[in-house]
Amino acid sequence: MPADDTLRLALRARDTLAAAADTLCLERAELVTEAHARHEAEPPPLRRALAFAHVLDGMTIDVATNPLFAGNTSSRPRGWMLLPEYGLVADPQVLLENEGLDGLMEGVPERIRAYWRDRAPGVSGGIGHFAVDLRQVVEEGFDAIAARLRDRDDGSERPENHYRRAAVAALEAVVRWAHRCADAAERAASTASDPAVGAAHARVAASCRHVPARPARSLHEALQAMALAHLAIAIEGHGMSLSIGLPDRLLEPFTDGVSDEEGVGFVAGFLVAVAGNAFLGRGYLSQAITIGGRDARGNDRCGRATEWFLEAADRMRFGDPPVFVRWHRGLSEAVRRRACSMLARGVCMPMLVSDDATIAGLERLGVAPEDAADYCVIGCNELGIPGRLMDTATWRGGVVLPVDALREALLATAGRDDPRDALDLMPAFERALAGSLVAQRNGSARFWERMARELPTPFASVLMHGCAEEGRDLLTGLAYRVEGTFERGFTNAVNALAAIQHVVFERQEATLDDVRRSVREDHPDERLRDRLLGAPKWGADDERADRFAVPLLEARERALTAADAATGAARHSSCHVVRSLHHLDGQRIPATPDGRRDGEPLCDSIGPPAGVGTHGPTAALRSVARIDAPRFYAGGTNLNLTLPAGRTSAETVRSLVEGFFAEGGQEVQVSVLDPDRLRAAQRNPAAHADLLVRVAGLSARFVELSRLEQDEIIARADRAAAR
Repeated sequence: MPADDTLRLALRARDTLAAAADTLCLERAELVTEAHARHEAEPPPLRRALAFAHVLDGMTIDVATNPLFAGNTSSRPRGWMLLPEYGLVADPQVLLENEGLDGLMEGVPERIRAYWRDRAPGVSGGIGHFAVDLRQVVEEGFDAIAARLRDRDDGSERPENHYRRAAVAALEAVVRWAHRCADAAERAASTASDPAVGAAHARVAASCRHVPARPARSLHEALQAMALAHLAIAIEGHGMSLSIGLPDRLLEPFTDGVSDEEGVGFVAGFLVAVAGNAFLGRGYLSQAITIGGRDARGNDRCGRATEWFLEAADRMRFGDPPVFVRWHRGLSEAVRRRACSMLARGVCMPMLVSDDATIAGLERLGVAPEDAADYCVIGCNELGIPGRLMDTATWRGGVVLPVDALREALLATAGRDDPRDALDLMPAFERALAGSLVAQRNGSARFWERMARELPTPFASVLMHGCAEEGRDLLTGLAYRVEGTFERGFTNAVNALAAIQHVVFERQEATLDDVRRSVREDHPDERLRDRLLGAPKWGADDERADRFAVPLLEARERALTAADAATGAARHSSCHVVRSLHHLDGQRIPATPDGRRDGEPLCDSIGPPAGVGTHGPTAALRSVARIDAPRFYAGGTNLNLTLPAGRTSAETVRSLVEGFFAEGGQEVQVSVLDPDRLRAAQRNPAAHADLLVRVAGLSARFVELSRLEQDEIIARADRAAAR
C-alpha cells in the first residue's frame, strides 16, 4: 500500500471519530455484570479475569472506524464504555468541559444499577494514572509471559497462585480478542471497495494473528500490539489516565527499511486507535505519550520514531493522546527545532518536561538512576515510570489545597496574639493541612485496600514489574511506593500571603481582623478587596510576592512529613495538577485572602493568575524557576505559558524554554494563541475544527470545549496579545 494512503486513511479515521456524537454503549456494562453474577463464588482475581474474558469474547469488534489498527472499547465511536463495578458516576470534570453530556448516564438500566448498588465503591473508573511496561508486550509476547507465570505456580491453592492463574486467563483472553480482530479484518478486507482499505485490513489481520501472542517483527506489529494492550487495560477497568509510556524507544528497532512517510502514517493511525478509547467518550483526554529524553548515562534517546510522533501529532491535530517531549541539553537538534516550530505555529503540542529536574526529583524519592531515566508522563502532567512507579501523583496521598488551608489558618488565629508578619501564619497552616492529610490518607487507604481486595486487575498487573509473578495486584505489589499528593491553588496561597503582608503589615491599610472579616463575608468592601487584589503577585518576577513561595512549600513539606509519621508512610511526593479542577475547587472554596470571591476559580496552573501575565513570559518563568522542583514537586508541575500569535517565533519559544529549564524549571505548556481566531471559532466551529488548544491539564480541539473553557482560553489569549 502506498505510504500516502496510510496517512490518508489515518486522517479519515480521525475525522470519523471527531464527527461521532457521544452516546451510551451498554455492551461492556451488560457483559461484566453478567460475568460477575455468574462467578461470584470465585476468588476475586479469577472472578475479575473471567469477567474480563467474557467482555473480550462477547464485545463487538469494530475494524471499520480505523482500518489501520484493530482495537475498540465500545461498539461504536464515542459510545461511552461504562465501568459499573466501580460506580455509575459521570466525572464532574468531563461534564464541566463538555456541555450537553450531563444526562447521558440516565440511560443505564435499573437492573445494572441494582446489581452494583451495594457492590461498587462509587467512583467513575479504576485507579489509572500509570503506564505499563509495553516492552514486554512488544519484545516478549503474551505466550512467553503466560508460560513464565505457569512455571511459578506450584499447584497449591495459595492466594498467589490464584492471582497467577487469573493473570494467565487474562492474557489468553487478550490473545483470543486479537484473533477475533483478525477474523473481522479478514472479512472486511474481502469486501472492501477501496484497495487501500482492503490492504490495510489484510495487514491488520496478519498482525493480529501474530501479536500480542508473540514478539513483534515489524513496525506495524509493534504498534498493533501496543494498541491492543493499552485498550485492553481500559476494558479491564482502568478507565482514567492510562499512558503509553515511551513508545519511540520501543519502536526505534523497527524503523529500518520504513520510509518516513509510511512511519508517520502508521504512528498517525496508532494515535487514532488510542484516541478511540471510549471511556467517557470525548471527555477522556489524558492518555499521555512521552518521547525523547536521555538515558541514565546521559545519551539522547531520540530517533526516527521520535520525529514520526511529532510529525503525526502535527498532522492529526487531535487533543488526545497528548504528546510530551523530554528535554535535556543533548536533545536531538531535529526534535528541538520541530517541537519549537509546532508550538510557535499554535499547535499547542508537545508539552515539554525537563529531564534534569524530573530525574533529580525521582532520585530524591529513592528511585534508582536507571529507573528514574525511564520516567514518563502518566496523565495530565503527573510523572511515573512504566511498569514500576505510579504513585508520585494519586489522590491516595491526599489533595493539598494550600489556599484553603491558609484561609482556615487565618480564621483560626482570630482572638490570639496576632502575627507580626504573614509568615507567622505558617504554624497554623501546617496544623490545618496535616490534619486534612491524615484524614484523607486514612480514608483513601481503606478505599485502596478494598479496590485491591475486591476489584483487582490481573491483566494490567502482569505488565507491572514485581506484581503478577509474585501473585500480587499492582495496587500492592510495586517495588516503588510513594504517597503521592495532588496540589492545586499554590498561586492563590502565595498571593494571599503577599496580600496580607502588603495590606496589613507594610502599608497598614487594614488590620488582620479586617481581612478576616472580609474573607468571612465574601469581600463586601470593594475598596479593601481592591487593595488585596492590587498587592504584589506571584509570576511577575516580584520579590515581594515570590519570597513567600519557598516558605509556603517548606511548611507544606512539614505537614506532609507529619502526615507520613501519623499514617506510617515511608515517603511522599507532590504534583501540581489542575485540568479543569480549578473551576470545581472554586465552586466549593469560600472567599480567600488574595481577594478571590466565593465561587471564583482558583489559578489554572502553578504560574501567574489571570491579569498578571502582562508582566511578560520571562517574568513568569523566573518566578516559577525559583521553586526547587526536585525537592518540592517530584510528582510534576503544570505551568501554562501563553504567547501571542504573530509575534512568537520558534526561536523565541526555544530561548524561553531553554532559559527556564537551565534555571531549574520542570514542566511548561506553551500555547501560542490568536484571540481573533478563537472568537471566529466560537462563531463558526465547522471552519476551525482542527484548532488545538492546551487547557490546564489537557489538550483538546477548541470547538469541542464548553463555553466556560473557551472563554477562559480567549481571556488568556487577550492578555498575551496585550503585552
